[in-house]
Formats: sequence, C-alpha cells, structure tokens
Amino acid sequence: MIYGAPLCLRASRFVFVALLMLGASSLFADGPDTEATNWLEKSKTALKAGSDEAATFAARALKASPTSADANQQMAFTLFWAGHFEDAARYMRRALASDHGALLNQGPLSEIMPNADARLRLAEVAPKAVDDTDLCFLTGAVLMVDDDRRRALAFLVRAEELAGTDSQAATLANNKIDDRSRTRAELALKTSDWDDAVRAFTYAALDAPTVAENYAGLVIALAGEGDEKTALQLVGNVYARYRYATLLPWLRGLTIEPTELVKFAKRLESSGNRGLAQYKLACLIYFSCGYYKSVSDAAVQALMLDKLDDFVHDLVAYMERNKLTGNPVSTSQPEPPPEQPGTNTEPPGSEPSKDKPATDSTTESAGQLADGTLEDARLAIRKGAYTDALKVLDGFTREDAEPVVYQLLFVVFVGRGELAEASTAFQTWFLKAKAAERKRLNALREMFATQDMFDAWRKQILVVRDADPNVGLPRLLNTYVEITRGRYASARDELIVARIESPANQTVQALDRMLESDEFIQDVTPEGLPDDPSPKALLAKGDKSFRTGDYESAKSFYLRAMEADPTLPFLNMGLVRCYFALGEYEDAVRQLQVLFAEQEMATREARDFQLALAAGYDDEEIFGKHLQALKDECEARPLSSKPWLLYGMALLSRSDFAGARDALKVWYENDTSKVRDPIALKFYEYARKRAS
Repeated sequence: MIYGAPLCLRASRFVFVALLMLGASSLFADGPDTEATNWLEKSKTALKAGSDEAATFAARALKASPTSADANQQMAFTLFWAGHFEDAARYMRRALASDHGALLNQGPLSEIMPNADARLRLAEVAPKAVDDTDLCFLTGAVLMVDDDRRRALAFLVRAEELAGTDSQAATLANNKIDDRSRTRAELALKTSDWDDAVRAFTYAALDAPTVAENYAGLVIALAGEGDEKTALQLVGNVYARYRYATLLPWLRGLTIEPTELVKFAKRLESSGNRGLAQYKLACLIYFSCGYYKSVSDAAVQALMLDKLDDFVHDLVAYMERNKLTGNPVSTSQPEPPPEQPGTNTEPPGSEPSKDKPATDSTTESAGQLADGTLEDARLAIRKGAYTDALKVLDGFTREDAEPVVYQLLFVVFVGRGELAEASTAFQTWFLKAKAAERKRLNALREMFATQDMFDAWRKQILVVRDADPNVGLPRLLNTYVEITRGRYASARDELIVARIESPANQTVQALDRMLESDEFIQDVTPEGLPDDPSPKALLAKGDKSFRTGDYESAKSFYLRAMEADPTLPFLNMGLVRCYFALGEYEDAVRQLQVLFAEQEMATREARDFQLALAAGYDDEEIFGKHLQALKDECEARPLSSKPWLLYGMALLSRSDFAGARDALKVWYENDTSKVRDPIALKFYEYARKRAS
C-alpha cells in the first residue's frame, strides 16, 4: 500500500480493467441506477479523499454518459492518480474532443486528488514524457489544470513537436492567451518581460512549428528566466530548423537588455556538465546580445567537441562576412564590471565572497587563459604549458569542485615539479572519483600529445623518488601512474613505502584494497598497445573495432585520433564508414564533404575519387544490409537531399552508374541551396555520362 492507493491499482492494467468491469456488472444485478445517484460527483469526492472507490464511481459515470467531457475527464484524472498514464491520456483526449474548454474551470490538482499523490505522479510521468506524444500531452494538460502554465507550455510544445501537428495541444495551450504573435514576443524581449516572452514565443512555435525564429526566441526568453534545463531541451529545435538567411539576421536585429542573458551564457560555459549543447547555446545567446568576441570564444570550444557542426560554422562565417567582432564597449568581457573602490556592499568586517574572488593587475595580466574552461586547461597540458593550465584551473578550484578539476591540478603540479601540492590534489581527486575512473588504463598518457611529453612529465616523480627511496610521497604518486600503465606488480611495490610511512592515510588504504582485488593480480597491456594512444595506434584500434562490428567504439577512436592529428591518411574515410554503418547519414555527408577537400576533388577528375565504403567490412553481407538501410532511409524521405547524396556516392563507388545517377538526380532536385555543391555536381555529371 502506497499513499493510500488500493492494491488493485498497483496491479497490471488487465487486472485493473477486469476489476472495473466486475464493479460495473454489479449494477445489472442490483437493478438500474436511480436518478438520484450522481456517480460523477461521488467519484470526484472519492478521488479528492484518495478513496479506493474513485475508479469504480468514475467507471459508472462514464458508462452512464460515454461521450461526456466531464466523465471522460474524471476518468483521466482517476487513471493518472492510479499511475496508468497511457490510459489517462486517452481519456483526456476524449474529454477535450467533446469540449475543448473542459479543463478551463478546473481547480489546482490539490482540489482534485491528494496533493502528495499528485506530486508523485508528476514526478513519475515527466521523465517518460520526453519522447512520447501522448504522455507529453497528458503532462501538459495536468500541469495546466494545476495552473503551472510555465511548465505546461513546455510539454505542450514538445507534444506538438513529436506529433508534427497536435491540434489538441495547440488548442489547450491557446485557451488562456489572446495574442500569440511574434511581434508581442519581441516587444516582451525588449522590455525583459521574460515570462510574457516565453508565453508569446510558445504560441508562435505552436502556430508555426517549422520556423526556427520562434524556437530561438523561446530559448532566449528561457535563458532570461534562468531556466537552463528547458532551454537546453528546446534549443535543438532551433538547430534542426534554422535557415541561414533568416535566423541570424533576425537574431542580430533583436534589441535586448543583455545583463541577465550574458550571465546565463557564462554559467553555461563554466558549468560542470558543459558539452557541445551548452557551448552552442552560449553562442546563440551571445550573438543575440551582440557579444561577438564571446561568440568566437564559445565557438572554438564547440568546434573542439565537433569540428563539423553546421550551426557553429554558419554562425562564425556570418560574423566574418559581416565583420562582426568584439564585445560592447561598455565592458571588455561579458561580466558585470568590478566595483570601484569605496562601493563595496559587503558588511563591514566581512570576508570577501568566495564566489567572487578579487581581481588585481596581476590577475588581469595572466592572459586570456585565466578566464578559460577546463578544455583550455587540457589543451595547455597537451602542449606542456603547465603554468597556463594552472591559471585556468585557479578559477575552478573550490571545495565543491568536480573531481576532474583536482585530477588536472595533480597533472599540472607534477609538471611544475611541485609534488607536495600534486599529492594533495591527487588524494582529493582519488577519494572523490568513481571506481571506474580510478583504475582507467592510460588515463594519464592520454592527456599528453606525445609519448616523449608523458615521459618528461613522469620523470618529475621518478627523479624525486630515486633521490630518496625511503620517502613515501613520490612513491604514492608513482603508484597511481603505474596503475594507469597496467603495471600492477610495480604499483604494489611502490605502495609499500607509502604504507609504512602513513598506514592510516585514506588514499593509501584505498589503493591497497584496490591492488589486492582479483582484477589487479596480473599486469595488463591495454589492447596490446601499452602507453601508446598515438594517432596511428588509435586509427588501428578504430579499424579493429569496426571489423568486429563495434561501430561506436570505432567512431570514438577515430575522433580521438582526429583531435591529435587531423591529417592522418584514411582517418576521414574511416569516419565516413562509421557514420554510414551507424545510420548517422547527416554526419556521414558532412564527413564526405571533408573527404572531397582532402582528396582535392575541386581540381581533380571525378573518376579519381576514392570512397572505399566496403573495404572496412570483413563480411560483404553486413555491408549489403547497411547499404539497404541507407536505401530504405532515402525512400522514406523522398524530399530530402543529404541521404540521397550519400546513397548516390555509395553506388558510384561500386560502379553502379545508373543507380548513382538516379540517386544524385533526387539530391539535385531536392537541394534547396542557392549554390549547389560544385563537387557533388561534378559527380552527378560523371554518373550521367557513365550511365549513358
């Protein structure tokens, strides 16, 4: 029994429906209902009290009036309370089909069902609703009843997006608003009325779900409110629908007070879970505020994660073509200006805030890296610039910092020869890190661009260790280094001195327990390539993983190799093959265009192009299945262009000139670019000539 709900409501749907039918059948045994019995009101009263009889009364009310909006709505609320969300959505849709204003006069959920149960059910259904149209619609409808329009609209927009068109979601969202025009939304942005801007852009998006500007405005308004989670969920709609010639000029023409938006973008860049989505969203927000220098900085970080991202490339190209540089003159960086002397608002005698470290001329002279990200610190380490990396990490060092900060500090301090500080950083990281990270092979070697750089870094520990073999600190550090190298016997030997010197040390004890477990009994060499994640080795690993059918691992190895050496031969070919095998055809086409440039196809004949898609397969039958999957994707999207281009090039590489001609013809007819890719046109003409 949970929250007073009956046991039957926790059973399977079949048992639940069967019990309802048994309850309804008893009506016939007892004779017809009297006119005085109001089953709908009895169900409402029972549901509000959390009574077991709510479902039975709702079923009787629905049996008496199957098309009634009120009865269907009550059944929907009852099933929602019971946790049967799919059925609840169906009855909610039936209620709105009978009367689209059925929910308007409802009270908050606390007046319909026990408040604790309502909160529990909302917490259960929300994660399931992300990719389910009906559950999105149900969640939005329930939140609308609860007068939580802010969250309700997000779910209703998502329902509309998943369905392509969902008139009930649009109608439900429109019941409490008079004006959905983008003009009203833009005016709200100018006055920083974020709540009104969110509502107006939501309805604009419902009216025109294919217009990227509506979603972009909605995301900017959400950023103004500080709603990072919802903004990140919806911003993908901007990237999927944007038109280069319309979205960027529209964003540039917005008049917005930038203070809150810029703060939001800076938080995105410095958040612990930042990735490609956060950097791209920061780019969009900075651009709308006119902070073009900040756009460039965030774009660099985004391209480090995905060198082929269309939106970031288009944004940077637009700024270069229009000569958009720098940030507004009022501030050199998108941060509130530092307070002048004598304007300190802290209480007398209080300590400076830890979240706002004081800045002085020394800090300012540290250079741009002082305001960088963790990726900047990693890049500095790869170059051996440990001081620059330390300047970056200073901004992230605090008690609640994520473990990776201390891991990077450990590497930096060793590189600088400061082993005491390195020991503190290492032990802090080791006690915070997850078990998988503690024992990950090559975790240290992968931070360095070359083997020589790693050896020079490691030498800082070995020199101190060899100078005095009885000191535990360098041996403690080398214990972890040996673990990452798969040399567990050596690690156990190194730990002996540290264990004798500091037997009560928590890190020493944790390392001792770890090295005594079964998986650390014998030394290992990771995949036969000890300490060698060089670009060529990564390429070889990628080829091996591809041949075994582990395409995700192969893609990961290829991308890591590309980060280290993007000029490596056959690397781009391997990535095209990976994307093709994984069904990621948009990425495959982008990589295919990189391959065009790599083979200098702008100046060479079409017959010289090499696209050995089948070469990486040991089994021709598997390749045939992947090629058929691409063909099926093309036929399912007859108005698309990129899958057809990839399919045509795949057939052309197999000398199927007629098939390649037909596929490339579809690409040619569907490509809406003002100037079609001249290299792809060259292949189309080549296929036509060979086919004839």
